[in-house]
Amino acid sequence: MQGPFRAGGAVVLVTLTWPAFAQDPPEQGTESAEGVIMLAPVSVTANKREQTDFEVSGSVAVKTGEALEKERVNSTDTLDTLFPELQSMGRSSRVYNNFTLRGLSSGDFYGPAVGLNVDGVPQLPHAYAQALENVDRVELVKGPQGAVYGRGALGGVINVESALPDDEPAVWTDVQAFSRGHRVSGGGSSGLHAGWAIQGMATDSMEDGSLDDPNRDRKNVDDRRVTSGRASLHYLPADQPFRARLKIGTERYRSEEEYYVPLDDLSRDRVNPVVTTPKLNRRLDDISLDATREITDRWSTTGIVAWQEMFLERTFGTYGIDTKEDQNSLYGELRANYKSDDFSFLVGYSGQRQHFKYKDVGGEGSIGFMGGPLSDNTMVTHSLFTDSTLRFAPRWEISAGARVAWEKADSLMSIPDETGAAVDYENDATFWAITPHAALAYLPSDSHRLWVGIGRGYKPGGFNKAGTTTLDTASYGSETVLSFETGWKYQSEDQKLRTEVTLYDIESHEVQGYSGPAGLMTLSNMGDARSLGVEVNATAVVFEDQEVSVGGMVNRSRFTKGQYEGNITPYAPAYSLRASWTGHFGEGGRWQPTATVRHVGEHYFDESNTLRQGAYTVVDAGLSYETDHGVTLGVYGRNLSDTIYQVYANSYVGAQLGAPQEFGLHLTARF
Repeated sequence: MQGPFRAGGAVVLVTLTWPAFAQDPPEQGTESAEGVIMLAPVSVTANKREQTDFEVSGSVAVKTGEALEKERVNSTDTLDTLFPELQSMGRSSRVYNNFTLRGLSSGDFYGPAVGLNVDGVPQLPHAYAQALENVDRVELVKGPQGAVYGRGALGGVINVESALPDDEPAVWTDVQAFSRGHRVSGGGSSGLHAGWAIQGMATDSMEDGSLDDPNRDRKNVDDRRVTSGRASLHYLPADQPFRARLKIGTERYRSEEEYYVPLDDLSRDRVNPVVTTPKLNRRLDDISLDATREITDRWSTTGIVAWQEMFLERTFGTYGIDTKEDQNSLYGELRANYKSDDFSFLVGYSGQRQHFKYKDVGGEGSIGFMGGPLSDNTMVTHSLFTDSTLRFAPRWEISAGARVAWEKADSLMSIPDETGAAVDYENDATFWAITPHAALAYLPSDSHRLWVGIGRGYKPGGFNKAGTTTLDTASYGSETVLSFETGWKYQSEDQKLRTEVTLYDIESHEVQGYSGPAGLMTLSNMGDARSLGVEVNATAVVFEDQEVSVGGMVNRSRFTKGQYEGNITPYAPAYSLRASWTGHFGEGGRWQPTATVRHVGEHYFDESNTLRQGAYTVVDAGLSYETDHGVTLGVYGRNLSDTIYQVYANSYVGAQLGAPQEFGLHLTARF
């Protein structure tokens, strides 16, 4: 472990000294030289109120929709290619995608440790891999966010914010064509007319597989396809203090990706034998309404109501078992915001009802079972929250907030007895959580912000959503975390350099996780853990038209209590690094080459630390050309060296591999 920490220390040293070697910023009020690129602060709503990312006394990373387009990131489960601190691993399939942040992950396939919100609406756990359409920005809010966001935000929160319509009509498209398939998206906006606008968009993505099944004499067996459509109605009057948005969307995901390769032979040439072809058929439907009214020049109110539903039909090919799932969520939030020159404040209520229904429907020739015949779970949450920031001196700020949450879980399970007959078990449990946070910031100048913070997060207890034995009829307890962090941000006055360094110490209590073989796992509390780490990010504009970014983290996350004491927690890499370069050449910087190197340190997939993925490196590159007519053409390559690495491993079924090498053509157009 000393090697990664030495590497992290070197990165920190370089970042801390970088401003000293950078060109001196111009004096206040003078005009800096015009370059193609400027690193201006980005407006965010990380604390559910508008600030710039520099003004947040905490660590927030932001990527704009333009950055996602240039990096060809079009789904939430590939966001880790942009954020070096974030790891995204599709456990068995994209449906069960798992995020890790600051060493905090989740062994529970139904209870994430990192929150995902789309336009302020928390997403169902099996919607964590979904298409990104018409995105304005993605915010990665790091560290426990229990005060502002509530349940499940242990490692942090990912906020996806959609772009709003402009005054004028617009149409756009994005096309990627490569040897194994295509990714196509497009949309349009009516423009604003008397304050009203309509937007619509659709996507279609088809990828042939890269794995071979010699047992059945089949090649490229793990194909997948995603189709989606979204529409929204906006009311954005220029002369009234009111705005509203109604959204409706659907997404269909079909795949045969759930194959596994031998643990002792990581290769795309041979998958493990299956009883039948694995299949996934997931449908997401959602509708939401949000509205904001400016009561005065300082007070405003915001309301959100949203419904999301997920249907999943799955054939687990390894055992030949068919399962069906139905998940839905009704979410509502109402909050009031106040903002003056030196003080901002919010207070609000949020409520959510989630329903999970799981059925094992067998399957011809199946071996065993995946869960009992039926698991039916309902969770109801009510919470009150508040947050505030006060500039109490010219260079000092204090932030504080808290949430009080009450949750109730009801469970009905059908579990086979010793004769094989299904027996119904009913149970319920109630949980309380109080999650405060506080931060103190000092601004020695307008270019620097230093802060220290403390916060709590929680993941509520409940019942296994796919109960297998009578052990699952008893509830497990809530998982809680306590975090301490300190950090420093710097932004140069000429907007050519931005850096950030954060150190954190997170103590987790009653970590939730599974034990037992695949299909018979029981969810319980496994003990305590501690995560120590440092994150570093720096972006600079060099020679006016070259952008260079370096970011990464070093983490040590281990169990400190329980049967796995001393072991490394699963899905938590020891370190990660991302370095990228974007050039701008020719008139107006129209020729734009890019290169990105991502390096991920060793990590484990199980609490016993027997399933290990060593450090690996992935290199991407591209070249694009912007025309005079709103069209950009380009070529790109992903995973240029075709690095083979695991994203999931299970001792009973095998390993799954990361994305293969890909070369393609890219076209974007906006009119």
